[in-house]
Amino acid sequence: MKPKPHTTYHQKNSVYLGLCKFLCSRSCLLVWIVTITACTGTRFIPEGKYLYTGADLKFKHNGGIPNRSQLETEMEAVMKPSPNKSFLGMRPTLWFYYIAGTPKKKKGLRNFIKTKLGRPPVFLSDVSPERTSLNLKTVLQNNGYFEANVEFAVAKKSKTAEVDYTAYIITPPYRIRDIHYERLDSVYGNLSTGLPKESLLKTNDIYKLATLEKEIKRVAETVRDSGFYYFSSNYLIFNADSSVGKRQVDLYLGFENIPDQAKKVYRLDTITIVNQYQLTRDSTTRGKYATDTIEGYKYRYRRNDFRPEIILNSVNLHKDSLYRRIDHELTLSRLTDLGVFKFVNIRFTPKGDSLLRVRILLTPLLKKSLRFEVQINSKSNNFVGPAVTASFINRNFLKGAELFQFQINGAYEVQANTKQSPVNAYELGSEASLTIPRFISPFHIPYSSHRYMPQTTMKIGFKLQNRVDYFLLNSLNIAYGYSWRETAKKNHTLYPADITFFQLGNISELFESRLQNDPYLQRSLRNQFILGSRYTFTYNSQTGEQDERKKDNIYFAGSLDFSGNLAYLTQRLAKSKENASDKAYEIAGRPYSQYSRADVDLRYYHDIDSKNQYAVRFIAGAGFAYGNATTMPYVKQFSSGGSNSIRAFRARSVGPGSFDIRTLQNTNTNYFIDQTGDIKLETNVEYRFGIIGYLKGAIFADAGNIWLVRSDTTRPGGEFAWNRFYKEIAVGTGLGLRLDASFFVLRLDAAFPLRIPYLPENNRWVIQNVNIFNSRWRSNNLIFNIAIGYPF
Repeated sequence: MKPKPHTTYHQKNSVYLGLCKFLCSRSCLLVWIVTITACTGTRFIPEGKYLYTGADLKFKHNGGIPNRSQLETEMEAVMKPSPNKSFLGMRPTLWFYYIAGTPKKKKGLRNFIKTKLGRPPVFLSDVSPERTSLNLKTVLQNNGYFEANVEFAVAKKSKTAEVDYTAYIITPPYRIRDIHYERLDSVYGNLSTGLPKESLLKTNDIYKLATLEKEIKRVAETVRDSGFYYFSSNYLIFNADSSVGKRQVDLYLGFENIPDQAKKVYRLDTITIVNQYQLTRDSTTRGKYATDTIEGYKYRYRRNDFRPEIILNSVNLHKDSLYRRIDHELTLSRLTDLGVFKFVNIRFTPKGDSLLRVRILLTPLLKKSLRFEVQINSKSNNFVGPAVTASFINRNFLKGAELFQFQINGAYEVQANTKQSPVNAYELGSEASLTIPRFISPFHIPYSSHRYMPQTTMKIGFKLQNRVDYFLLNSLNIAYGYSWRETAKKNHTLYPADITFFQLGNISELFESRLQNDPYLQRSLRNQFILGSRYTFTYNSQTGEQDERKKDNIYFAGSLDFSGNLAYLTQRLAKSKENASDKAYEIAGRPYSQYSRADVDLRYYHDIDSKNQYAVRFIAGAGFAYGNATTMPYVKQFSSGGSNSIRAFRARSVGPGSFDIRTLQNTNTNYFIDQTGDIKLETNVEYRFGIIGYLKGAIFADAGNIWLVRSDTTRPGGEFAWNRFYKEIAVGTGLGLRLDASFFVLRLDAAFPLRIPYLPENNRWVIQNVNIFNSRWRSNNLIFNIAIGYPF
């Protein structure tokens, strides 16, 4: 309900008064002022020097600037050097540098403070505004603004100085009128005739030097793919004629200074494969080697570790064929994809006027290894704690580049962010898997990619999960499936067989009472088989070869999951049960689940600059049990809330629908709060920004809920309905800190609800009740999430 104007006025005043009381009562304001004064580091600046605090870029233009944000990013990249980092007016790295003084030793606390925590000052004298102005002007010209100009002004204060750059763009950018390719048919046949067809340059596009460079690279690769091994992009040049009028330019791509060697077509001669090459010496000429001739290849080896056909099937280079750059790259990619070689190197040596000898040098990884890991786990249900994993790896298990892994693991976890006593859990498990770098299937699987290796995976695993004071859950999983890459950005995973058996045991009296009162939960946790098949498609624009950093990226993952359909159809046709409503069909004396499930995860990332990013995620999923089951298995259901979901609510505590979990809770006992459903909708928005060094921050908002397909009398209001589901969306917001060291991210988020779905319909928005300075409000509403890694 929208608050009245006078209410908003008083609330704002109460916030301001509360803030003042909060600061004054703790003398925070005084401490803050003293801290800023001390940590700026400017008091250490020598007389006559000015600390460089950064640069500001402004545009003076007539009309709009196409792709302005991209142009600004390119210009900011040449504004060097970078100033000392600051945070809320402080420059702690500069302060550390000065207070450390001059260390007397190369080691010790003083040296650590100065070199690791501190950074030397960047003075105005270290900056060359004249040179930077010329570089900025060059960037503008490279983007079609041939008549642009850049001026600068230095703004000095008592101890600091900044540089203001102004880019004057008075006229629109030049555009391409026509593109001409020089014909060299006498040397390259009809190749030059076909070059324009796939050109990256289009008429009426803005002139951009970066696009011209990409086109030169493309043309060079096309020529090399036709057998011209020694051809290089250095022999290509674009000439631009900007005198054609109307702010247009004609482009002429020509060839210059081409040596005779680059005008010759080369074919491949002898191809030698060495499968135990050592980088420290030319091992192809030393040591004892056996040599076999197989399918036209010379295959050399010290030990018969690999079946030769496994390697030969990955080689796209063939004797007497034309040299093609694409075959060269595909061979490198496929051999690397086998996952058994540390280094893959291909050397070409000329023989005569038109032949190339080829040596494929393979340096294997260590075949067998043991690994022991100790780590901190953070799960979506807010369970955190230490974990230990020991694994054995054999990278060439059957001499066909098969990867065999056996691991055992154990973990102890505590569920954080619960107002009740912490929920303890431990987990023990083991898994054996064999991954084979090819399809192994009774039927043909069409696969057209020559760049990437498909994989077949077989695995078996056992897991024991103990929720202390609740239950013990044992599971056995056997799976057989395939994974393959369509492109560098597109991945497919298909498991035709993914069978799991769950068994619930050691049920406490408390949890037994819960099961008796909740038939839905009891059915979802029953001892049962999951006879599943699943498929997942993933698209990630942040992977693959990229000539430049993309500002906008998309991640998409979509999954389909089915269980029990074939078994049910078979038993139904066999009429193994007289009445389908009396009892569920069974396998080995146990029922099996039957359901269909689908979900999507779509993410969008926009980089404002190197330190600031927007990230958005949308999740949608639905599952439906039928035939042999009335509920989906507990592990296949959806949940909402927690450190990777709606962070203003405890893990798995949101929903379903408008159901109020407080009606089930008993404040005198530990209570199993996990809420699950058949449908899920969720969206998250984050603004991520750098603070200082590895420390980063975030402002976020989360919204979503889960629902049931069928009504549940124990959870009224939980079923999905088109006319009200949008009224049952939970909303929360908050702030976060991240310690991001690239290989490790520790995250702390503080969030509070803005909309609570289980309240009466007209009172679900609770923005008017937010009072961050009230201890009782904080105790009831503020949720802290500690996790490893980013939420998405």
